[in-house]
Amino acid sequence: MIRPVFEMTTEEERQFRTMASPVSEDPKVTRMQDFIQHGNKSTYDHCMDVARTAFIINRRLHIGADEQKLVRASILHDYFLYDWHYKGDNLHGYHHPAIASHNAEADFHITRKEQKMIESHMWPLTFFHIPTSRGGWILTVADKICSSREVVKNRT
Repeated sequence: MIRPVFEMTTEEERQFRTMASPVSEDPKVTRMQDFIQHGNKSTYDHCMDVARTAFIINRRLHIGADEQKLVRASILHDYFLYDWHYKGDNLHGYHHPAIASHNAEADFHITRKEQKMIESHMWPLTFFHIPTSRGGWILTVADKICSSREVVKNRT
C-alpha cells in the first residue's frame, strides 16, 4: 500500500511529538486554542498543522533543515494571542509575523534563526522579509498549503 505523501509513519509521529511537546503543550501556547485563525480552525490547530506539514516536507523532499528549529518556529509562527478578526487591524497579515516573533522570543527565547523564519513566513506579502534559510522557505510553503486548505474548506 502506498502511504499518502503528507501522512506520517508511526515513528515520524513519535519523533514529531517529542520535538513539538515542549512548546505545543506549554499553557502559553495552548491559549491559541481560544482564537480562530481561518474558518472555524483555531490558531493552535492551524500552527500544529503547519508544523506537521513542514516536518513532512522537510523529510519527504530531503531538504535537510534543522527539524527542531523548524518545528518550534512552525508552532510559534502565529503566536500573536489575539483574535485578528475583531482587533480592527486590516493590516494583520503584514504585522503579525513581527508580533509573533517578538512574543516567541520573549516567552521561549527562540534563536535568531527561528525568529527570522517566523518573521518571513508571510512572504511575499511581507515583501522585505524574504525567507533566508531552508527552514524559512519550508515554513512559508507549509503555511500557504495549510491556509489555502482551511480557506477553501471554509467556503465549500
